Amino acid sequence: MPDNEAERILALRAVAVLDTPPETDFDDIVRIAAEICGAPISLVTLVDTDRQWFKATIGEVPFAETREAAFCAHAIMGRDLLVVPDATRDPRFADNPYVRGDDGIRFYAGAPLMTSGGAALGTLCVVDHAPHRLNLDRMRALRALAHQVTELLELRRLIVTAQLDVKPALTIDLAYLTDDYVQGLRCIADARNICITLIVEHGAPLRADPRQLSRVLGYIVFTALKVAPADGQVGVRVRDTPVPSIEFAHAGGAMTADWYAELTGMRHSDDPVPRAVAEILRAHGATVTCTPATVGSPGVLIELRFPAVERPAVRIHAEAPL
Repeated sequence: MPDNEAERILALRAVAVLDTPPETDFDDIVRIAAEICGAPISLVTLVDTDRQWFKATIGEVPFAETREAAFCAHAIMGRDLLVVPDATRDPRFADNPYVRGDDGIRFYAGAPLMTSGGAALGTLCVVDHAPHRLNLDRMRALRALAHQVTELLELRRLIVTAQLDVKPALTIDLAYLTDDYVQGLRCIADARNICITLIVEHGAPLRADPRQLSRVLGYIVFTALKVAPADGQVGVRVRDTPVPSIEFAHAGGAMTADWYAELTGMRHSDDPVPRAVAEILRAHGATVTCTPATVGSPGVLIELRFPAVERPAVRIHAEAPL
């Protein structure tokens, strides 16, 4: 048990995700984690008082929903990846019931889902029935994917508990927020061999709630990365004329974003995360358009425009003659 077990369980219950139906965003993350790590099984696991519950899975799940003997119960004890290249050679797991037998678990890597308060709610993990190793690039990507899971959990918590309170009260630079998230997700792009480029023409000030808007920008950049094919390209451009705006473009696939359909009134999403994204964008006065990047191409260009910030006039004082 972690030292902060009581606080951890309170944080888990506050997320209000246990025993909820599958959601596309979480399913996409386990798919990408399995792809990047070359493992047949991936799970988003939440560790409750006496069970582990799976929010998303791909492959044949090798675990029962019990906390006893759970690999993830070990992974939440730390703040970084738990990597087990060959469980039969690890004294912590060699006698584990999920390891014994010819078809038992051999490889496990779990990244804890850490809240900002330091509570590990569960893990994003990958599993294989054969010994396995991860290089540094794949480990970085798994950490980044786990961070994306915690951001999704927070977005859905805000909407399902009716605690989404967006206050665009600060003047911030859209380019700064965008650059921060593009850099944070670049390791995922590299692991999928996707070229991601960021073009900033100049600073783009706007009135925003920095924490909530940064979550939305991260969600959109990640959406572009997950739907772009391997060996594809994703482009992000920030402008300040005629208004602060950000463009997301990629070629090779359709960027079918639920938040785009909801924001423009085309339909109402049943998943909490796209609803939260749409609400945050609306609170910032954003307008969104979606068009082919170039005529006749399979590419997609999504543009978000924000209200302009009134800038103070520059006064020039003439010097008095000597």
